Amino acid sequence: MKFLHTDKEVHEAVGGMITKRNWAVTGVSIDSRTILEGELFIAIKAERDGHEFLKSAINNGAVAAIVNRIPSDTPKNFPCIVVKDSFRALNDLAHFSRKRYKGKLVAVTGSVGKTSTKSLLAEMLAKFGKTYCSPQSYNNYLGVPLTLVNIPLDAKYVVAEIGMSSPGEIGPLSNLVAPDIGIITTISSAHLAAFDDIKDIAYEKAMICSGLVKNGLLIFSSETPFTEMIRGIVKKKKLRHTTFGRHSSNQIYLKAVSLKKNRTSINAIIKDFKNLNFDLHVLGIHHALNSLPVLGVLLDLNLDLNIAVNHMKHWKPVTGRGRFVDLKFNINSKNTLIRVIDESYNSNPTSLKASFEVVRYVSFDDYQSCNIKPFRRIAILGDMLELGSEEEKIHKDLAQLEIINCFDLIYCVGTLMKSFYQALPSGKKGLAVRNPKELIPHLLKNIEDGDVYLIKGSNSIGLSLLVSELCGLNGRKISR
Repeated sequence: MKFLHTDKEVHEAVGGMITKRNWAVTGVSIDSRTILEGELFIAIKAERDGHEFLKSAINNGAVAAIVNRIPSDTPKNFPCIVVKDSFRALNDLAHFSRKRYKGKLVAVTGSVGKTSTKSLLAEMLAKFGKTYCSPQSYNNYLGVPLTLVNIPLDAKYVVAEIGMSSPGEIGPLSNLVAPDIGIITTISSAHLAAFDDIKDIAYEKAMICSGLVKNGLLIFSSETPFTEMIRGIVKKKKLRHTTFGRHSSNQIYLKAVSLKKNRTSINAIIKDFKNLNFDLHVLGIHHALNSLPVLGVLLDLNLDLNIAVNHMKHWKPVTGRGRFVDLKFNINSKNTLIRVIDESYNSNPTSLKASFEVVRYVSFDDYQSCNIKPFRRIAILGDMLELGSEEEKIHKDLAQLEIINCFDLIYCVGTLMKSFYQALPSGKKGLAVRNPKELIPHLLKNIEDGDVYLIKGSNSIGLSLLVSELCGLNGRKISR
């Protein structure tokens, strides 16, 4: 068993009073439900007080804990470090872990595409050495330090995601992470509810520069609003920078991109260095753009680009971020195949438009024995949240997009999407509901062979539950 932290290291990092020595841990957790055997539990007081779940964490395998107080039901000999502030202790341990780590660390931020970029980059780096990336969307004031404290001792590369929900968050997180390379993906109106305008969002994202190491590299999209402002911050901090985008003025740019047969074919140019042709077996120009900063990182780390691009065709988006899910049902003794494009984790106007483009080009050509043609394109769209005072208008205006015409039916979930639904042509209206589960009976009665469903909305709307319900019926007989 490989230990990550010893009692001595943890105690020196966080201070406080230690009740018992001679222990070591394999990882760190703040969640008693998911803690693994051999891990350190840190009792954080957030929405719930972690101290209430210390006993549960112990029962699930915790071997030591950092606490503000020792609950009365804690086993007598269980090792604890008692500190004034367990959240501060988490950050102190994260600082220790980052200082100890001697490999290369890349941090990714942006309004759109940061999780997919993180995932693609981590998979490519893994071809060259052990790579650790932040799990799921561990990108906030808790997730980022948790990423750092769990960096494996033998990791060669680390990819961390940095997000925000309000002003002043990215700078401190970047200082904690201290990245060697920073990436800013697309900047859009996501989180506009917490900012005065998109310029403030762009400035906040640019604060990833605050923690970049000396002579660090920032890779950012030239299609980002206020590019010159970002350049100015980079110059002031004396950092290196690389831009990417669709225009040839960028150091890394898309010379050509085409969507066909459920894949994206890319011709990317790295100025004065290389012309690269490769495929992503996922649809979307946004995915093509996400591949560009990945190339920039690999180039800066002096890694073999040919090896990476040859492997890119094997990459798949993470759950809820555009992954294709094929489901087969037996409906009234007839085999029925549908394709779900799972975008249930997040939504904003920029990413929604990109998803609409994917649906335009999706097909069943990858099924050799399938003759589904033509087929229906159906959207199930949930509210886009955190868009500020103009949120209702933003939803309504989407109904005027020309690409809406490629859909046969559109279902809407949530109160904000109601304005979008009402603005749709009558022939495209499915149902408008508050709860995604309300759609299940209707969908099962109306599924047809070859249907393609785009399922997209902000995470809290719960469209992932709809995806799970459909996946749970895969291979089942359905009578109607």
